[in-house]
Amino acid sequence: MADKRDLPADEFPSNPWPLVVVLVVLGAGLVLLGIGRWRSASLVIASSAALAALLRLVLRARIAGLLVVRGRWVDVVGLSAMAAGIATLALLVPPSR
Repeated sequence: MADKRDLPADEFPSNPWPLVVVLVVLGAGLVLLGIGRWRSASLVIASSAALAALLRLVLRARIAGLLVVRGRWVDVVGLSAMAAGIATLALLVPPSR
């Protein structure tokens, strides 16, 4: 079976604002991580992935812009699983004493 070449998209999703909102929340998590609040940082980072999943779910592909990677449900399930995994790990790891 021959490899199929990737075809260019009919239209490039150019709306950056949903991604910018998610990146601002992610940046807040990274700031918390930088000051040593790893549990809070992990929960904020998980919430940024959950926010991305929510935005991808409710916004049309044209409006979701740069959050569109694959099909809607692939994006939503993948981002939700990542958010749940990060949050679960943040809550299960015992605090260091």
